[in-house]
Amino acid sequence: MKEKELCIALGISRDILKEMRTFFEEGKCWKKIPSLKPENLWQIEWTPEGILLLREHIGLKPTDAVEPPQQVSGTVSAKFRNPRVISVLINGKEESVLCRDSSKFGIGMPADVRWDGARWVVVRHPRFNGKY
Repeated sequence: MKEKELCIALGISRDILKEMRTFFEEGKCWKKIPSLKPENLWQIEWTPEGILLLREHIGLKPTDAVEPPQQVSGTVSAKFRNPRVISVLINGKEESVLCRDSSKFGIGMPADVRWDGARWVVVRHPRFNGKY
């Protein structure tokens, strides 16, 4: 599981997880995923064995499931002057949702969102005005 998803699933910040990573062995518990980016920007992936050791270190029970965040469908109910925030109706409750650019969202448009541990975030942005 990638470190970004793991920190959301465990409910801890990425900075704390990065500090905890120093206590675990690279290759056995976690590894870097090579890419064309500089090495300090490579993504980190945790092995199943590393996730178990991390859960013991944090104090979670082995029976607690660690799953990536789930998507929820909602409807855009309002737009704000801040182009990075929209209001989405999720399960009958209006929530402020973070997005890259709200200019292509329309009021009444469906929007898939996920909980990021601290806030709601848009999963997919439209390509055109009002259209995915």
